[in-house]
Amino acid sequence: MADFSISKAIGSGFSLVLRRPGSAIAWSVAYLFVAIVPMAVMFGYLLSEMPSLITNLQHMDPQRGPSADMFRLQSRMIMANPLMVVTGLAGRALLVGAIYRSVLEPDNRRFFSLRLSTQELWLALSLFVYGVIVGFALLGAMMGGGILGGLAWLIGGLIPDPTAATLFRVVLIVGVVIAAIGVWAWVAIRLSLGPVMTFAEKEFRLHESWALTKGHAWKMTGLGAILAVIAVGIGLILECLVVAIIYSQLGGFDQAHLRAFFPQGQAPNVLPLLVALAPALAIGFALVGPFFAILVAPLASVYRDLRGR
Repeated sequence: MADFSISKAIGSGFSLVLRRPGSAIAWSVAYLFVAIVPMAVMFGYLLSEMPSLITNLQHMDPQRGPSADMFRLQSRMIMANPLMVVTGLAGRALLVGAIYRSVLEPDNRRFFSLRLSTQELWLALSLFVYGVIVGFALLGAMMGGGILGGLAWLIGGLIPDPTAATLFRVVLIVGVVIAAIGVWAWVAIRLSLGPVMTFAEKEFRLHESWALTKGHAWKMTGLGAILAVIAVGIGLILECLVVAIIYSQLGGFDQAHLRAFFPQGQAPNVLPLLVALAPALAIGFALVGPFFAILVAPLASVYRDLRGR
């Protein structure tokens, strides 16, 4: 029976970044232009309407309610949501596809392994469906956990001793929460190889991941837990770095310094703020590719080992 190594899978992402640092930065740039720039343009357009919106709010007649300008801005924001979903999904498919290609097809390195092909289209569909299923699984786990937690609370009320009732409720509710998280994580892990299978086989694959991960779910749970710890650790380091850069650029987080960029009752002074935050934004965007590689490459490595390729 084919198997995989957790240490080898985790090391695949770091190894990929060390072997191809230029490609990792190119992936960041590609994601920036495909996913972030359209979103920034849309938000820039919406922010241009903020001064008139704030003026309308300040002079709004409570009896007449919101003005037509407010409804028009709201409708534009609603229309912008599908565009942001499409560009975000396209950016993810482009970036994730490049990482999968680097692991599964290491000799295919032209254009930093970036492509716009049918593989990326199938991958985008698989990522979208996987996200929807995991989202519904989370919703179902939360609803089921809420119902069971409510029952635990009612049952605890039947215990005459207040201390024992409280202890019973806490233990049972904690158990319900852990079980709900476990069910959600189980579904997410068993289907997690669907996107990489879709990319490798150039056809939509998702439920096939359930069969491929059979007998390996606990190891993949351990892999996911380690990757989550790595992601949190890297995120905290980057957050501290970005906060330090922002603090040095703004001069402090006190009311006097913040008011210079966020005048009370006025639209934010966006351009000076973006200039001040440019170093932090540059670092954050540049590390998108390496960060994705560290977290995504292990799944491609697991798939390659389980397939015996």
